[in-house]
Amino acid sequence: MRRWLLLASVLLLAPGCVYYNGVYNAKSAAKSAELRLQQGGEGEAATLFQQSAAKAESVLVRFPTSTWRTRALYLAGRGGALGGQCETAVGRLTEFLAVPAIASGDRDRARIALAACDLRSGKVANARLRLDSIVDAPDASIARQARLWAARAALADGDRDAVTQFLRDADENTLPWELILSSLSAHEYVRVESLLVQRAMRLDYRDDVPRALREMWSAGQFDGVEAVTRAYDGARVRDAYRAAIHFAVGDLNLRSARDSMARQHLGIVRTLAGRDSVLDREAAARLTYLTLTRAASLRSVDSVMAQQDSAVRVTPYAKRVSEQLLLVRLLAQQEEATGAALYLAAEVARDSLRANALARSMFLRVARDLPGTPLAPQAYYAAGLLQPDSAEAWEGRIRSEYPTSAVAAWLRGDDPATRADFASNPPLLQVRWSTTLRVWSDSVRKLRLPTKATAPSTGRP
Repeated sequence: MRRWLLLASVLLLAPGCVYYNGVYNAKSAAKSAELRLQQGGEGEAATLFQQSAAKAESVLVRFPTSTWRTRALYLAGRGGALGGQCETAVGRLTEFLAVPAIASGDRDRARIALAACDLRSGKVANARLRLDSIVDAPDASIARQARLWAARAALADGDRDAVTQFLRDADENTLPWELILSSLSAHEYVRVESLLVQRAMRLDYRDDVPRALREMWSAGQFDGVEAVTRAYDGARVRDAYRAAIHFAVGDLNLRSARDSMARQHLGIVRTLAGRDSVLDREAAARLTYLTLTRAASLRSVDSVMAQQDSAVRVTPYAKRVSEQLLLVRLLAQQEEATGAALYLAAEVARDSLRANALARSMFLRVARDLPGTPLAPQAYYAAGLLQPDSAEAWEGRIRSEYPTSAVAAWLRGDDPATRADFASNPPLLQVRWSTTLRVWSDSVRKLRLPTKATAPSTGRP
């Protein structure tokens, strides 16, 4: 009887658990996203829509036959589409729209979301066809969303007269931003730059500025990004706004390995942002990383990291860098005759940290300290790629000292696959990598565990 009662209670509670653990949270994130859309923050709204989609997806995966499936399809599809994740969103929305007797408002919103994905994938005609019947929907919020996406589709189609018509109800302050967002969707980046410069001259800033700059950067519009940044600087908008712009541009330069420009923008952030603000700490973490990339030894790396403020050390960016450094140390500190661990440490330093000087010194240690290892010629060649001025000399050593190696064969124009080390080196590295990665993963997992709060002291210092 107890087992039957337990089973019955589980069956009764299961739908509620599905709702509160998944659908409720997805709805909450979608509601917050809608609010940010109404306030003009489309970039932040996209992040919230992605969160909504992820929570709804968990319901669809874990409870595929739940009574909440239809609602989860709607939230996952719409959240994914408006969050820019159309790969999965289209299928979810298509399945949702095939369900009979769904509310007309939800159906219209789902169609708008599908139109957004059509537009992102270049299917402009499909997008316009979906939106034509919704732009005059009785629900004002739905009609506004439909007209905005219809304007973007018209702009992508070159129909500028239609753009003005669709945005006819936008007020004087909203219209320029609608045009900016429409131009972004149509990939008209020169127009975006011009409109943003005009907004800067009017001291008009929104959270969509950094987002627009990121999209322009992704399209290779580097000069346009700098022009917009200079315009907001010249207009002397609030320091907090300028700090947000410089942080976005500094981070973009950093990701593109344009270190001098990144250092310049991030330095301005530290001048404009409030002391110990989030932007100030994140900028400081990135500046520390830029210094670290120049270090040629782990001792130099430790010296750089020791100068980092404790508040900066706990930022997400600084933690990611520290985790990669931990992997480099775990590999570099191993004493084994093949040099595989040290070689892998150099690869992580080069590829994950972009610390080329450190990587080069480690590659050379493999070749010089362990000349008998089959990895030595490979290490010389990798070091040469990082220091082209010395590449010719090191390639000469490979040819003379390791003539039977796969690298020497490749340099001569022969088939490297015929050499023994071509087959033996990869497993050598793989074994060492797998062993170290398990240790590193356990260490990182422990570091990420939240620390227990300590009781406040009642005594005086």
